[in-house]
Amino acid sequence: MKQFSRFFVLSLSFLFLSAGLSLSVNSGHMLDRFELIPDKKSPYLSFKGFFDPAQFPHIQITPGNSKTETTVILPNTLINNILLPEREITTFAADGILEKMTLKEKITKTENGEYDFHVTLTISSKEKHVLVLDPEKSDSRHLTFALQKPKKKVITTVAAEGTQIAQTVEAELGPSKITPREAILLHPVTALMSYRHFDQLNVAVLNASPHLDSAHKLAVMLDRRQKRTIEKRMGMKLNIVNISSVREQTILPKTKIYFHANLLKAALILAEVLPGEQVLEPVPDSRISKLATDIEIYVGKNFE
Repeated sequence: MKQFSRFFVLSLSFLFLSAGLSLSVNSGHMLDRFELIPDKKSPYLSFKGFFDPAQFPHIQITPGNSKTETTVILPNTLINNILLPEREITTFAADGILEKMTLKEKITKTENGEYDFHVTLTISSKEKHVLVLDPEKSDSRHLTFALQKPKKKVITTVAAEGTQIAQTVEAELGPSKITPREAILLHPVTALMSYRHFDQLNVAVLNASPHLDSAHKLAVMLDRRQKRTIEKRMGMKLNIVNISSVREQTILPKTKIYFHANLLKAALILAEVLPGEQVLEPVPDSRISKLATDIEIYVGKNFE
């Protein structure tokens, strides 16, 4: 009876923690248990629990500290501490491919009161392998990875005498080179923007007009005259966090709106409300990590 009571209290505590976190974050994943599924070609490491398939593309798989180690980062993920209490597992079958697996859960509270959380898996095998997410075996209740052996490539060369010689070369399979666009998507600022639940849009208004008070006039128009209309259409609060001027040499003929990739809709709504013609432009790659606000409006000469 004592054991049952303890389990019941732990269950309630876990449920309350999960409920509390769910109020401040978007949906994500919950790891309940795992199993290693043997297969002649490639065994599978499958986690059971609750998963959001829409977030599978954000899972990061990278080589570890050795050729037999792989690191997997699962964003927006929690561990069910009751069903999966161990953080280091070494009890794998003697004839299996895995040697050790560690799970590290990290939960941090951001300045705006929301929670950022992820789980890092470190998987060590007895021989070199390539870990690949299997989308066909993954769904809302399963997250499955295939443990594949490095592929071998047959190359045929011709000797001086004209004899064909077949050579088997082991391909070095690792993570593909990250393109500049992918590097932006993996940047911590972009990642936080992607997972953040938006209830407030932080806007900076900067004067790029010869008229000194243009930025102030536009900010007043947004914050007082059009605020309710904008907030109703966007579904979030509008917050003017900065009103300032750019360098004197920087004069724009038209008002320009810089926005993060996931805030195009909000930028379009602002453009419709502002008088005159505006230019909408995604935040340049070089400024992604520096832009602290959600949207920047550079007031041009055409605003009066």
